[in-house]
Amino acid sequence: MFKLWVKKYDDDNRIISHKTFEFSQDFDIRFLRAYTEVVCNDLKIETPILLKSHYVTFNNFNRIRFSQSDFVDEIDFRFLSIELLP
Repeated sequence: MFKLWVKKYDDDNRIISHKTFEFSQDFDIRFLRAYTEVVCNDLKIETPILLKSHYVTFNNFNRIRFSQSDFVDEIDFRFLSIELLP
């Protein structure tokens, strides 16, 4: 079982919304895309493009950050952060 903490930030780097998602299985980095899709679908936002660098960052720091360049369409926040909670 694991939890992901998802935060949306504004232009002043302040959290404008956040939510915790709980998953019943053990965390597996191979399914990071699927976890991101679940989170984004729940928040009703577009799923960002995941690059190899996102996987490496998440593997090293248990967190990733998506900015406008990671989304195809315009977003109404500065960036999205997804963090694995202990």
